[in-house]
Amino acid sequence: MELSIFSSFQLPWILAGDFNAILNTDEHRGGCFDHYSLKSKFFNQFISDNHLFDLGFIGSPYTWCNNQLGLARRWARLDRILANNDWLTKFDSYFVKHLPRTASDHSPLLLTAKFYSHQRQRVFRFDNYWLEYDACHSYVSKAWNCQTRASPMHAFNHLVTRTRSFLCKWKSKKLTPLEESIAQVEDEILHLESLEANLSYSDLMSVALRGLYNKHTALLRQNSLRWAQRAKMMWIKHGDYNSNFFHNHAKVRGIKIKSQH
Repeated sequence: MELSIFSSFQLPWILAGDFNAILNTDEHRGGCFDHYSLKSKFFNQFISDNHLFDLGFIGSPYTWCNNQLGLARRWARLDRILANNDWLTKFDSYFVKHLPRTASDHSPLLLTAKFYSHQRQRVFRFDNYWLEYDACHSYVSKAWNCQTRASPMHAFNHLVTRTRSFLCKWKSKKLTPLEESIAQVEDEILHLESLEANLSYSDLMSVALRGLYNKHTALLRQNSLRWAQRAKMMWIKHGDYNSNFFHNHAKVRGIKIKSQH
C-alpha cells in the first residue's frame, strides 16, 4: 500500500526512518548533488502532496555516512521523522535527536513528545533582570538552535515552548533566588566589615569588600527591576479595579523620585 493513501485518513500519524533521499543541497556533504537530484524532487513533492511536516532535529546535521576516507567520504541526512497536522496539534512540544551512529552507518532517531495537558499549568513569567545574565542568553540561543520544517505557527510555538522549558530548568537549577543572593552577600559584607578593626585586615580584603558592595548594588537593582515589572503586570491585569494599588504605587514612585533630587 502506498504511503500517500494515509493522507486521506483524518488521524494523527508520523513517518520515520531512512527515506534514502534528501530535500535540498544543504542536506549532503561530499560528492555531487546530481546523485540525489531526482529523488529530492520526488521526495519534496511527496511531502507537499501529503501535507507533511519535517519535525526538525537536534545534533549532527547528517544521519548517514559511508565511513570511507578522504575525498570518497560522503554524508547525508537520509533519516528523518515526518508528521501530519493532526499529529502536531496533539502535542505541546516535541524534538528529534540524532543519536551517535556507533553501530551502523546511520544515526538512530530519538523522538520525544509531550501531549497537551488539560491540567492547569503554572504560569511562566520572564523576569527582565534575567537579561543581565549571560547564561540566560545562552539558554535562549540553545532553545532556538533547532531546525524544523513544520508550519510557521507550529514551528514558532514549538520554539517558544522549548525556550520556556530551558529557562525554567536554568531558573530552578542554576539561578539563586534574589532574596537569598542578597542575604548571602550582606552576610559576607558584615563579616569583612567586622574584620576592619583587626590588625590582620589587608588590602586584598578591601578589594574583596569593594567587589561585594558592587555586587550588592547590582542585586538590589535587579530586585528593583523585578518588583517594578510585577507592579506593571498588576496594573495591566486589574486596571481601574485596582485603583488603591495604582495610587499607592504612584505615591511610592513619587517619594523615590523626590529622594533622588
